[in-house]
Amino acid sequence: MSRLSSPTRVRIISTARPFSSFRFADEEFHGTAPIRRLFSLARSQNAKTLVIESVPAQGPAKDENEEIKRRFPKHKMISLLRVSFWKPEFKTQKDIVFLRNSQCLGYALLKRDAIKAEGIDRWHVFEAVFRNNGHQHNYTPAQHRFDFRVGEKTFTVKGCLYAQQNGLNKACAQVALRSLCATYLGDPDLTYRQINELAAPGETNFDPSKGLSSEQIAEVLEKLDIPYFDINYEATKDMRKAFPFQKIVYSGIESGCGSLLAFRLSGPDAKNEGHIIPCFGHTFNEDAWAPHADVMYFTVGETIKYVPSRSWMSSFIVHDDNLGANLCIPQGFLQNDKVGYAVELLPRGYVYPGAFAELVAADYFYSLLPAVYTKSFKNRWVRCLSHYVHDQRLILRTVPITAQDYLDFLGNAEDWENNRENENSLKDLQELKPEKLWMIEVSIPEVFSTNKRKLGEILLDAENPLSEMIDGASFVMARFPECYVFFDKVKKSGSSSFLTSPSSFKSHLPLLTR
Repeated sequence: MSRLSSPTRVRIISTARPFSSFRFADEEFHGTAPIRRLFSLARSQNAKTLVIESVPAQGPAKDENEEIKRRFPKHKMISLLRVSFWKPEFKTQKDIVFLRNSQCLGYALLKRDAIKAEGIDRWHVFEAVFRNNGHQHNYTPAQHRFDFRVGEKTFTVKGCLYAQQNGLNKACAQVALRSLCATYLGDPDLTYRQINELAAPGETNFDPSKGLSSEQIAEVLEKLDIPYFDINYEATKDMRKAFPFQKIVYSGIESGCGSLLAFRLSGPDAKNEGHIIPCFGHTFNEDAWAPHADVMYFTVGETIKYVPSRSWMSSFIVHDDNLGANLCIPQGFLQNDKVGYAVELLPRGYVYPGAFAELVAADYFYSLLPAVYTKSFKNRWVRCLSHYVHDQRLILRTVPITAQDYLDFLGNAEDWENNRENENSLKDLQELKPEKLWMIEVSIPEVFSTNKRKLGEILLDAENPLSEMIDGASFVMARFPECYVFFDKVKKSGSSSFLTSPSSFKSHLPLLTR
C-alpha cells in the first residue's frame, strides 16, 4: 500500500510566506483544480510544513496501473507522490518522529499517468484524507480513521476518503463509490478493479471510463455487503416531490454512513451527461429563518406533522472529483428535476432507512401523546411541548443507536436541572431489545437549535421490516420528561393504547452526537 510504503525520496518544504500554494500546485502538478483545493484546505487550517515523498506503486495504486495497462498497453506511471500537510514548522526528517497525529491536517497520494500515443500526461488525486476544518457549524458523521506513513513513522488522520477520476479506468461513479465505501468499510485498500468487476462481471465490452449506471452502483453495494436504500428519480418521477433527494442524502449523513447523489448537467454543451458525488457531512445554522418562517408564513392553515431537523441544515458537505474535497452544496441549490439518483447507505443490520423511520415515528408520537399528557402534564416541559405541537413546530431528528449505547446514554446523562436517572429505571430497561434501533429525537425549536438538546425520543426496531401501522410491531419504547412509554394494545376502536413508567429526568437532555 503506497500510503504506508517507505519513501524513496523525501522533501520538506516550509509553507510560510512568501510560499505560494497556488504557484506550487501549478508548477509541480500542472495546476489540477482538485490538487489546488488540497493546498487551499491546508492553508485554511494554517499549515506550516509540507512533506513530499516519492513512493512505489503498491496495493490499490499498483492494481490500478495493471488495470490501465490492460486497456492501454503503452501506459506509464510517471510519478507517485505522498504529500502530507502539517501545522508545526520543522525542517529535517529527524523532526518527523516527534510529530503527533493531532498536528497533521491530511495526506494525499498524487499520481501522474502518461499514455503518449493518446496525448495523455496528467496528475490526479489518487486518494486523500483531510480532517474536518473545525468550523463549529460543520458536522461530518461519515468518517473513518486512516493510517498513512511519513518517513519511518505511521500516523492516523480522520476523515472521508477523497478520490479523483482519471478517464482511463475510473469515472465519477467509481471514485464516488470508493470514497464512500472505503470510508464505510474502513478499507482504503478497496481497488477500482474490484469495483469494476463487481459492477460488470464478465462483460467484455464494459468501458470503465464511461462510469456506471444506477443498477451497477447498486450491484457494487450489494456485493460489498453494504446495506442501502436508493431512489431512481428518472424511473419514478412522482417521488421527486413525495420523497425529495434532500431527505435521502441527509438521512444517510446523520446515520454516519453517507450518501451518493447523482444529477444531470445543464447548459448548451451539457449533452445530457451526468455526475455523481459522495456526501458525508452537513452544516448547521442555529439562526436559520426558514424552519420558523415556513410554518408562520408559507404553510398557513396546512396540517404539518413535524419540522425535520434538516431544516436547520444550510449545506451538504461533499467531495467532487472535478472540483475538490470537503466542499459545501446548499441543500436547495440542485433543482429537484436535475437529480436522477440518490443512495442512502445504512448501518450494518439496519433493514430500512432512517427517513422512513422518521415518518412512522411521527404517527407514533401523536398516538402516544395522550399517555404522556396524562402522566406528566404538570411538567413545564411537557406543557411547553404541547404548546409547540399545537403550533405545528414539533422537531424530529433520526439517528441510529444500539440498545446498549442507549442505556449507556441514559446512565451518563443529566438533564438541565442536573437530574440523573434512578437506578431502578435503568435496571428495568436492561433487557431492551432489539439491539439495533432508530432513535427519533423529539425537540422544540429553541431547545434544539440553540442548545442542541431534546425533550425525548422514540425508539423503533431497525432489524425487522418496518410496520407502517400504529400496532406496536416496530415500536420499542419512548421517553419524555418524567416518563417512559411502552406499547399496550390496539383497542377495539382501532386506536392504540400505551403504558407509562416513571423517569427521574424532568427536562431536556443532549442530542446524540458523534
